[in-house]
Amino acid sequence: MNKKKLIQAVSHTSSITKDQAAKVVNEITGSITQALIKGEEVKINDFGTFQITDKKERKGRNPQTGEEITIPASKTPQFKAAKVLKDILNEKSFIEKFVETGKLNDEEARVLTYVFEESRKAKESGGNAKDATIVDVKKAAEDLNMDFKETEMIASRLIGKKILNTKVFTSQIEEVFLRGNYRKYL
Repeated sequence: MNKKKLIQAVSHTSSITKDQAAKVVNEITGSITQALIKGEEVKINDFGTFQITDKKERKGRNPQTGEEITIPASKTPQFKAAKVLKDILNEKSFIEKFVETGKLNDEEARVLTYVFEESRKAKESGGNAKDATIVDVKKAAEDLNMDFKETEMIASRLIGKKILNTKVFTSQIEEVFLRGNYRKYL
């Protein structure tokens, strides 16, 4: 993704004009650059840290002649990804990890995946990932071609495992949502 595509993405997901998005992107990159020039670290939670690294003078070789040269000391910008970003990029989803470790069975993973995807769709259509997306258990059962009572029992187990939650805990679970600590994966 280049700067132009980043501006288009910001414009689209934030419902602002491309000119406004360009201004936002330019302000952010400019602020990061200015902080780095001052020798400050820029930390963005759940994303990563921009910092300056000092490189010492070192010996190297001219690639064309093979002649040994001295490379002068310099400062270079560095980005260190946050754990959340690394997990998203390098690992299987938390649902797959839970199945592999035995924390979830396949049916539980299926229902949880449905709730997760509904939450992701809500976020992509402009919702806030930090806000809970309420998922109707009857609709989940229909969409997954499962019996409602079976889906409700699975939802209850996922609530007991502290992965899902519900607003009203009655004899029948009608709505569930992803607990806050799992919304960071959306």
